Amino acid sequence: MMKISLVLAGGFGTRLWPLSRMEYPKQFAKVISDESTYQQSLRRSELLADKTLVVTSDIYKFQALGQAREIGLPLDEEDIVLEPERKDTAPAIYYGLKYAVERWGLDDALIMVFPSDHMIMNESEFFRAMKVSLDAASRGYISLVSVPPSKPEPGFGYVKIGEPLREGVYKVERFVEKPSKTMAEEMMREGGWFWSTMIMTFKLSTFLDIIERVLPGVVEPFKRYSDVKEAYRNVQKIDISSGMLSKIPSNLAIVPTENLGWSDLGSFEAIYELLDKDNMGNALSGRVKMSNSEGNLILSKRLVALVDVRDMIIVDDEDAILVMPRGHGQNLKGLIESMLKEKLPEALRHRVVYEQWGLTESLLRGDGYEVRRIKVHPGKGFGPRRHYHKSIYWGILSGTATIRVNGDEKVLTKGDGVQIPVGTIYELVNPGRIPLEIIEIATGEYLGEDDIDESGF
Repeated sequence: MMKISLVLAGGFGTRLWPLSRMEYPKQFAKVISDESTYQQSLRRSELLADKTLVVTSDIYKFQALGQAREIGLPLDEEDIVLEPERKDTAPAIYYGLKYAVERWGLDDALIMVFPSDHMIMNESEFFRAMKVSLDAASRGYISLVSVPPSKPEPGFGYVKIGEPLREGVYKVERFVEKPSKTMAEEMMREGGWFWSTMIMTFKLSTFLDIIERVLPGVVEPFKRYSDVKEAYRNVQKIDISSGMLSKIPSNLAIVPTENLGWSDLGSFEAIYELLDKDNMGNALSGRVKMSNSEGNLILSKRLVALVDVRDMIIVDDEDAILVMPRGHGQNLKGLIESMLKEKLPEALRHRVVYEQWGLTESLLRGDGYEVRRIKVHPGKGFGPRRHYHKSIYWGILSGTATIRVNGDEKVLTKGDGVQIPVGTIYELVNPGRIPLEIIEIATGEYLGEDDIDESGF
């Protein structure tokens, strides 16, 4: 039976600012390694599934494709399922399955659902759990990979373990989504409860039969409207846990794990809990030097030096730095909201922006100038376009560029450069077989992203 994975990558938010931004949510952020959790999810999917589909928002399409290309995985545009609106996980999963059925003409398949914004540190335990989970799914259960709760957290789904089905997998007595703090404390005292990681495995036919019965508000609009946008305008906004899983415990199986190293990365405090600590209780990622400092979380791409610092969170993402006491993460939301109202670029956009043709990375920005690295994929390009407030100098770092400036075409290679004055119409293509890399120096009184004219040429 074909195995298909749905990688859910439509999440939205800035709880991990400055690592995540409004247009660069946490699944694409490279939090504690050189790969994002989205890229790690793709790698696992590549090992487990015959086919991979990524379900995401249309505004993240090129991030999803670009980050797959970065790690050398063959993800095509047809493998990206674009949601026109965010309506939570139940519509996202159902739409992904509907797309798979129509694309491959499926009668049935084994489906794996991977949230792409969660961290998993113990890969061997993950693959052990998935082997058991796939077996349970083949027997008609919706199988849930779960972890022991570490505290009475009301924000998760709780699964009560029941009788064993076979080695490593059990029936589910109850599923409770986001209990109250008091109820979560009672569950901790009672024992036998696990957190759902939202990693699910099931037979396509099993899931479709249940969701059509339990969540008609999700299914019917897709049957009524052939246009996806119209279906999404009418679909019920609901998560799969409260809308479906909590109502069908007899159809669920639980695969408990030990030391999975799982976190939903909901806050910097969650990251601190996840990471290993030194003998002074510091959790570190990046270059850090310390003297007499303890209980800190430090995430940085540059050297950070601490003297007599205790219980602080310090996050440096090169163009923005966050400093706050541990345990005060709930106060970050209000600050980010105020920065978004001011439309600060550091709150909206990340330094790295993925495009259809490649990516740009902001390296240095000051009053009246910005330096960026531009990467253009083979056979790709952009333009014609022009700017009304800035002039540009391009220097070729590697690869070959065909550049047309006011109709004058040039072929440039490593070491060559070209000046593009204000108001000049230009376009660029990478005609080669390797990526084209350019250093761009832009100068002008206004350097906003909206100073670009691509019409009327």
